[in-house]
Amino acid sequence: MTEGAKEKLPEVMQSMTATLKHCSKDGKDYMTDSMLTVVNFDRFSKYYCHTLKIARQPKTNDALYCTEEGKWYFVEFKNGGIKKDEIYRKIYDSLIMLLETGMIPDYQFARENISYILVYNKEKIMQEKQIKDNSAKEQIHRHMERKQEQLFCLFELEKLCGYVFHETNTYTKEQFEQLFVKKYEKLEGGR
Repeated sequence: MTEGAKEKLPEVMQSMTATLKHCSKDGKDYMTDSMLTVVNFDRFSKYYCHTLKIARQPKTNDALYCTEEGKWYFVEFKNGGIKKDEIYRKIYDSLIMLLETGMIPDYQFARENISYILVYNKEKIMQEKQIKDNSAKEQIHRHMERKQEQLFCLFELEKLCGYVFHETNTYTKEQFEQLFVKKYEKLEGGR
């Protein structure tokens, strides 16, 4: 996030930045090495709980990247198994926090300006699948490969386009680097 984009954020969010690499840590691994500046959304969740005196911290997306043009990108990193209901919970909890703290005015803002990106490790997902038949496992793997080439949105996240978010994407780590990180690093001057 550029300094100009950071300055357009609500003041409280300006103090909650970290690198995309830091926010991508899932378990022992980092899902990207990018030094792009983002809002660490786990920190925002702690702020939310403290402000509203809520004992149990909501589920949140990992990072929020913002552009100078006012476009926001929620980024969620999953290095292992993915539970669809957990993803949806993080999405809704994150949006509720933004609304309730006044960081965004309404859902229409989200529909027009916020996009969602789920970044996953395809190798770990394939390892964790409890498929006993190797031929079935290979079929699923080939199917996922074809869908990835087409940038198919997994976990039915495309249903949220226009309803909750402007756009939704699911990327492998490699696709995320190519289609998001490199684009914004270039725009920010090669971070």
